[in-house]
Amino acid sequence: MRSARLTFRTATLPLAGVAISLSQGCMVGPDYRPPELETPDAWHSTLMEGMDIAEDGVGAWWHDFDDPVLVELIRRTDRNNLELRMMVARIDAARAAYGIAGSALFPQIDGNGQVIWSRGNDEFSGNGGNLSDFSSTSSNENFSTGLEMSWELDLWGRVRRTMNAREFDVLASLENWRDMLVTVRAEVASAYIDYRTNRARVELIELAIAATRLAVSIVEEEYAAGTIALSDVLSARFELRTFESRLPPLEAAATASLNQLSILLGETPGALEELVGDAGTIPVPPAAIAVAMPADVIRQRPDIRAAERTLASAVETIGATEALLLPQFTLNGGIGFQSSSAGDLFTLSTRYWTVGPAFNWSLLNWGAIRNQIRQQNAVTDEALLRYQSTVLGAFQDVENSLVGFASSELARRDTAIARDDNLQALVLATQAYDAGTVDLTSVVQIELQYLDAENALIDLEGQVALSAVTLYKSMGGDWTPVVPGDDGPQGLDPAANSVATADGGEDQ
Repeated sequence: MRSARLTFRTATLPLAGVAISLSQGCMVGPDYRPPELETPDAWHSTLMEGMDIAEDGVGAWWHDFDDPVLVELIRRTDRNNLELRMMVARIDAARAAYGIAGSALFPQIDGNGQVIWSRGNDEFSGNGGNLSDFSSTSSNENFSTGLEMSWELDLWGRVRRTMNAREFDVLASLENWRDMLVTVRAEVASAYIDYRTNRARVELIELAIAATRLAVSIVEEEYAAGTIALSDVLSARFELRTFESRLPPLEAAATASLNQLSILLGETPGALEELVGDAGTIPVPPAAIAVAMPADVIRQRPDIRAAERTLASAVETIGATEALLLPQFTLNGGIGFQSSSAGDLFTLSTRYWTVGPAFNWSLLNWGAIRNQIRQQNAVTDEALLRYQSTVLGAFQDVENSLVGFASSELARRDTAIARDDNLQALVLATQAYDAGTVDLTSVVQIELQYLDAENALIDLEGQVALSAVTLYKSMGGDWTPVVPGDDGPQGLDPAANSVATADGGEDQ
C-alpha cells in the first residue's frame, strides 16, 4: 500500500510542476494602454476676479460656503443616500465577479458518491425465442465515493485576461460611485440653496404684504376724509392682492425643496424641518474659487475615470475572446474508493486514482468565435468613443460653468447697486412724505420698485450660489467620504477594499 501512495505522488508532482509553469504562458490579445488625448492648455472662458488656477484640485468645497447646516446635510447624505448605497451594492457585485474569474486559476475539485443496484439474467431459454422466459437472474451492487479534479492550464491568458477585465469593472464601478457621490452632494447643496432662496422670497413678500396693508389702511382713511379719489384706494388694494397671490407658490416651492432634501438624505419628507428651519440666509460662495486646469479635470472627474476603466475592460476582453480560438488544455484527476460491498468501501484495497492531461479545441464553430471577436472589437471602439465624448462633455461643463458663474456674479453686483439706489430713493421719498411734499402714492410706488429690486437681488444671490455649486461639480467635485475609512453597512468608503489595478498598483 505504501508503494501505491509513492507511485501516486511520483506521477502527480511532475505533472503539477509542468501545469504551474505552463499556466504562466503568454497572453493573446492586445495589452491595454491609456488613450492619449490632446487637452487645451487653458480655458477659453476668461477667469473673472476672484477665480484662480487650482494647484491642489477641488477639496471639500461645501465648507467654503461657511454654512454649518449645509455641512451637516452633506455629512448625512454621504451616510444615508439610497443611490449611493445602491452603488455600493454594485461595487460588491463587481468584486464578486472578479473573484469568480480568479477562481478559474485554481483546480476545481468536486466530491461525489453513488450507489448502484442492478438486476438482470445470466442466460435465457430458447423456448420460441421468448426473451421474457429467464432461466436465472442475478443482482449486483456498486458503491463509490471520491474527489474529482479539473485544472485548466491558462496557456493563452484567457483566465488572466478575464480577471483583468473584471478588475477594471470593479474600478469602473468604484468611479461610478464617486461620480454619484459628487452628483448627490451637488444636488443637496442646490436643493438647500433653492430652499433658502425661496424662504428669502417668502420673507420679502410677507414684508411687502405688511407694508401694502398699511398703505391700504392709510389710503382708505384718506379716502374717507375726502382727500383722495377712489381710484387710489382700488390701486392700493390691487397691489395688496398681487403680493398676496405671490405668497402661496413661493411657500409651495420652499416646501418642495425641503422635501427634495429629505429624499436625498434618505429620510421621509418633512424630517428636516427642525434642522433646516425657516430662518437663515442664502449660502454665499467663497470670495476666491480655485479653477482646475483642463488636464487636472480629466484626472479628477470620476465619470471620465469610469469611462477610461470601462474601455480598459473592453480591451482585456478582446484577448479573452481570442483565446477561444486556441486549444484549451486541462489537467484532470481523481481519487476515491469503489467496491461492490458497502462494508469494504473504505478499505485500502478498494482505493483508486486517476490523473492525466486533456485538451479541447473548438475547430468547427462556423465562425462563431471570430464573430465574437469582431463584436468585442466593436464594443471596444464604442467604449473609446464614449470616453472621448465624456472628456469633451467635461470640458463643455467647465466652460459653461465658468460663463454661468461669471455672468451671474456680474449681474448680482449690478443689481445690488440698483437695489441700494432704490433704497436711498425710498428713504428720501419717506422723508418727503413726512414733510408733506409728496403723496403716499408716490412713496408706495418707490417702495414697490425697491421690493422688486430686492427680489431680483435674492434671485441672483441664489443663482450665484447655484452657479458656484455647478462649477465645483463640473471640475469633479470632491469624492472623499466625510468619514474616511468607515466601511460599515452604508459603505462610506467602498474604495477601502478595492482590488489592485492591472499594473500592480493600488487604485488612486
